[in-house]
Amino acid sequence: MAELVALTRHSVCPHDCPSACSLCVSVADGRIVDVAGDPRHPFTQRVICGKVHDHAERVYSPLRVLHPMRRVGEKGRGEFARISWDDAVEEVAHHLTRTIAQWGPEAILPFSYAGTLGRIQYYAGHPLFHALGASQLDRTICTATGYAGWRATLGVVAGNDAEQLVDADLVLLWGINAAYSHINLMTLVKQARAKGARIVCIDPYRTRTARQADEHLMIRSGTDGALALGLMHVLIREGLVDPDYIRRATLGFEALRDHVRAYPPARVAEITGLSAETIVGLARRYGGTKAAYIRVGIGLSRHENGRMTCRAIACLPALTGAYAHPAGGALLGSSGAFGAGDTVLERRDLLLAPAPGRST
Repeated sequence: MAELVALTRHSVCPHDCPSACSLCVSVADGRIVDVAGDPRHPFTQRVICGKVHDHAERVYSPLRVLHPMRRVGEKGRGEFARISWDDAVEEVAHHLTRTIAQWGPEAILPFSYAGTLGRIQYYAGHPLFHALGASQLDRTICTATGYAGWRATLGVVAGNDAEQLVDADLVLLWGINAAYSHINLMTLVKQARAKGARIVCIDPYRTRTARQADEHLMIRSGTDGALALGLMHVLIREGLVDPDYIRRATLGFEALRDHVRAYPPARVAEITGLSAETIVGLARRYGGTKAAYIRVGIGLSRHENGRMTCRAIACLPALTGAYAHPAGGALLGSSGAFGAGDTVLERRDLLLAPAPGRST
């Protein structure tokens, strides 16, 4: 029997993950036989997570639903019967048109998110619901507050490229368990550390990332914003800021300076659970180099002050001028760094067209 020859196809990971890994997929006889990270990609660098490496197990799992199913029993009992695609499309279309006819298109509230869809599938339903005139919904509560704070400070959800941090003197992993949820970032962090960078993890939990850092600041949950204000207090008080950068690239420094006066290290220590000496030490280390990179996790924004927490952290590199350094700056997300690339998929222009049952 002839041995099957596997062909390598280049792909990209569909998971809703900040890495967006580049993949090499081996295919033999029309089936996936292996999934590996692309060694040529500067960010992936061959490293992918276990769930994607074992992706074929889910693709060919006998538990995977491959056909439309209609519930035939009581809700919650898990009783379904297979139906054809034509029947499924007709039934869904019937329910949509009946709802629009009775209550209007805004009675339809679409809800979806990324999961393992990738960009094209994530936006697959948007044009349909926009054309129908369905109710509008912020599709996620995952990043909304953090992104709002970042956008209010920088104007866009973007920041310095994480690949830059390999030449940093100081790396702050702030509220992100990168060793578990962003492993490609840890590849770069390890490279930076090998070059002499100090790695500081700020997290309420002793995570895998914290165990690999040079220093772990076990802050009280929800007090990250206070720590950022305290760091700014020390930076300004001790003259560890870049006046030229502040003058040419920022607005509102005077108001910020006045505001952070109310957050001396002693007060911030009571709020965060860190010692005043630790806060001052971190501020001095951060202000002592512009090659300081902050990678911010989204989890710290999931508090009632989440928006302002991210806003405060985003101000730190602006005070020191780290945003302009080749190995410095900060990053929360990069979704705003690629212009209007998703507009062709989302098709918000269809909202302007007359929809069934919607007045013009």
